[in-house]
Amino acid sequence: MKISVAYLLTLFFLTNSIAQTEKINVWIFTDMTDKTLKGTNHMGTLNDPDDISALAGYLLMSNLFNTKGIVVGSTHRSEHKNTPNQAKWAQSYFGEAYGKDLKGLSSTYSGYQKEVPFIQSSIMANAEHYDPTANYRSLSKYNSIKALFKEVKKSKDTLNVLIWGSTTEPAIFVKHIFQTGQEELLKRVRFIAHWTNSALHQGTLENPEAVANCNEDRAACTYMKNLALKGNIQYYELGAIGQHGLVSGAPSGIEYYSQFNSSHLGQIFLNGKYVNDKVDHSDAATYWVLLGKYGVHLNQFKSNGSNNPVLEKQMELNLRNNSLEIHNVLLARSNSAANGNFK
Repeated sequence: MKISVAYLLTLFFLTNSIAQTEKINVWIFTDMTDKTLKGTNHMGTLNDPDDISALAGYLLMSNLFNTKGIVVGSTHRSEHKNTPNQAKWAQSYFGEAYGKDLKGLSSTYSGYQKEVPFIQSSIMANAEHYDPTANYRSLSKYNSIKALFKEVKKSKDTLNVLIWGSTTEPAIFVKHIFQTGQEELLKRVRFIAHWTNSALHQGTLENPEAVANCNEDRAACTYMKNLALKGNIQYYELGAIGQHGLVSGAPSGIEYYSQFNSSHLGQIFLNGKYVNDKVDHSDAATYWVLLGKYGVHLNQFKSNGSNNPVLEKQMELNLRNNSLEIHNVLLARSNSAANGNFK
């Protein structure tokens, strides 16, 4: 399926106008790692590569955000104990692609950062889980969490923490805040989680928490959810709307997606996780919700971590109905990136 140049130009004017508004501060925790690291999951990789596609899409849209930090390798796979530094991998894999596409992107859309800050997860090497009885007053062995703490402490603006995997590192961060008596800082933080709860998919009405991202570290997930219910933190649960809305409603077929080969980031988006004739970038729902222009807006979700199945179903439908437009926006960005003398 091809789309016309006229349509892409229309998308350009619409999306470029968004860039003139105030940027949204973002911090990302992702369990993404190098796809060439072999593992035993259904993709033959160590971690699900869907976050690779999601991050490529984010970088195409990143002139609309202030990217404060991207923590990679936030995973409990014990096989990572001896794997290479994943921040260095991400800087090479994404950073170089971003740098090559930046000229073309910036010639069409304003506001892109010159560099993207990647940080290796503090829990990757030892597969550490959150311990409710532990003392987290010191963050000396948690460089990625310490970096988040420093960012929150130095800024007065709201920071949106996107959770694309388990809640381990966010939970340690929050516990540190409480143990050091700095709860006021949490008023500046909004946690936005992809699929740590769903009565419709994987989980049940009786046990909506029985989903992969919550099961990765049930203690951390329970801690965050209980605090949110008490109003101590802002935690927005999106459920599975990325997978069953954004991805399910996406265009189908390589004829459409091969058009992303025009840019370096577009190639990563396509090749991160292409299955069932579509790109799986389900965690991307967390930033499309922040943009609030494609049938879903953060204000439609409660900040107490709850996830009403009726609302989740409606948000799935809204994203599904807007999925083609979202993908065409990404394609317009990819084509603009290619204008910077793609090689």
